[in-house]
Amino acid sequence: MTARVVVLPADLDQALADRIRPVVTETIDAGRDLVIDMRAAGTIDSAGLGLLVRAHRSAKQRGATLSLVGPSRFVLTVLHTMRLDGVFTIRGEEEPEEAAA
Repeated sequence: MTARVVVLPADLDQALADRIRPVVTETIDAGRDLVIDMRAAGTIDSAGLGLLVRAHRSAKQRGATLSLVGPSRFVLTVLHTMRLDGVFTIRGEEEPEEAAA
């Protein structure tokens, strides 16, 4: 089964986290790998970070993976500051393998 790709159209804030949460939850509950394309997200807030952390934990429990594609320097700094930079699989700017959501 191929990974589900969620392309973020903007910064990962509370509003966007609330919008994508159902897709993220459905994908992980099905045991599918999830790729979050963050190339258009320059920033992340605590709600967005919380969504990623919960999604990662759920994916790990189900034997799935969560990958981040093209996070900005700001997002990488937040992950590093929170000591989460080693938790997520981070990919560069390459195209995700399948588009969805």
